[in-house]
Amino acid sequence: MPRKYQDNQLVAAYFATRRMSARFLGVVQKYDSGKYYVRYICGDRALSCDRVFECHTKELWEPDNTFIDEMQASQLQVYNSYVRNRVERSRHRHYANDDDRLVWASFAAKRILGSHFYRNFPVTQMVWRSDYVY
Repeated sequence: MPRKYQDNQLVAAYFATRRMSARFLGVVQKYDSGKYYVRYICGDRALSCDRVFECHTKELWEPDNTFIDEMQASQLQVYNSYVRNRVERSRHRHYANDDDRLVWASFAAKRILGSHFYRNFPVTQMVWRSDYVY
């Protein structure tokens, strides 16, 4: 069966399950059993590492420049809010996971600003349809 999207192709995605939804810009990692595995590049989620989502063909489409600009702005807003919260918050209210999220948000912001869509964060996790995404 022919594939609609090829490996390493930039795609727009709307991943939706009963538990969560995410709209993001991603890169196709592979195609297996009728599903695309898409690496989250940027969007409005504050993650702690790169995530690979298992997407159906109907959840993917070709991104246009306005969508890329919108996702870039969302990712920069996530990064800026982490930096602002870090500065405004006292040292006593520090959460362990915040460091991981700040490092990833910084990496993701730099990746999207430099248009380095194919750079991967050292830590990657799969997101299955039954998982919660924080």
